[in-house]
Amino acid sequence: MGEAAKTWMQDATRVGAAASVRDFFVRTFQQLIDALPEQIALVDEHWTILAVNPAWTKTAAVYGYEALVPGANYATFCRDRVSEGHNAARPAVEGIAEIDEGIRRSFEYFYDGNDRWEGHTFHLRVNRLSIEGRVFATITRYDISELIELRRQKESFSFSMLETQGEERRRFARELHDSTQQLLVAMSLSLSQLKLSRQSKKVSQLVDQMDALLGNIHSEIRSISYLSHPPALGTAGVRAAVQELVLGFGRRASLETSFQIEGDEMPMRAAAEMAIYRTVQEALSNVHHHAHASRVDVHLIFRKSLVHAIIVDDGIGMPAHVTNGVGIMGMHARLAELGGRLSVRHQPRGTALVASMPRMSSIRPTGDLSI
Repeated sequence: MGEAAKTWMQDATRVGAAASVRDFFVRTFQQLIDALPEQIALVDEHWTILAVNPAWTKTAAVYGYEALVPGANYATFCRDRVSEGHNAARPAVEGIAEIDEGIRRSFEYFYDGNDRWEGHTFHLRVNRLSIEGRVFATITRYDISELIELRRQKESFSFSMLETQGEERRRFARELHDSTQQLLVAMSLSLSQLKLSRQSKKVSQLVDQMDALLGNIHSEIRSISYLSHPPALGTAGVRAAVQELVLGFGRRASLETSFQIEGDEMPMRAAAEMAIYRTVQEALSNVHHHAHASRVDVHLIFRKSLVHAIIVDDGIGMPAHVTNGVGIMGMHARLAELGGRLSVRHQPRGTALVASMPRMSSIRPTGDLSI
């Protein structure tokens, strides 16, 4: 056998082996995806569709895209949709180009459905993978409408819970002011009368001490009442409400306070604003009751996708019973429900609490048409 023939046979063997690997993988992949509810397709390195599952075929038929079958080119299909004005396909075209250029190996995005799928939101994800030297990509499309609705209901419930807690705090503050504070005022008047009467020096000193204690009680109640019934968030916005909360707390608690803003304030979900606000409120309450601080600084930092509230005091540090207490656990849970987090940092002097919250939902659909 000549050298040319040997080379041809070796090449044919390699091609056959590669085809065998591809065929085996396609058959195995087909078996795996057939029963899945998500719309899934397998494509080769040129974006030619090799396999699809029934969910993919059914949805393609509903949209009139029966051509999206094995043998069709998915990249070409997406480019054609963009040329027809379907903007929801544009991120797919851009992502495919970046995968071909080696910039990335996967991408994903969200978009809204139209026509009979109006009101539905979809998640499209593309992943490139290599198996036995062959290059493939998977295309997966999910209908995440129920997930988004559940998230919305959860946030609505969390917001309602926070509103209910806030109303309870306000009721407590009103009762504290209207009843306890009035009784203390009456006691103060009685002490004033006692001062005017002729008493021994020792009795006079006791009256002075009681008067000083009464002043401290007045101050304590004012601070507690203010923290329980601070300015309404809904009428002020998170920036103005937190600023008023911090400065008002400083005046009533006789603490030096500062409030600083970094970044441009941007729209937030109402539940996220409430969670940030209540976290600052709870942190100031902890400072007041446990830190023995002379100063507290609050920073509100706006980033593109996150908002950070940082509360720093110069007190004695946070005792273990506070770190593990209901207040800190409540702050953790409140933020976590909305995708946020809380960290407690012990410093050489004092404590820093950092609350971080996504400005918007972690699922943010974009686009307006289905593909």
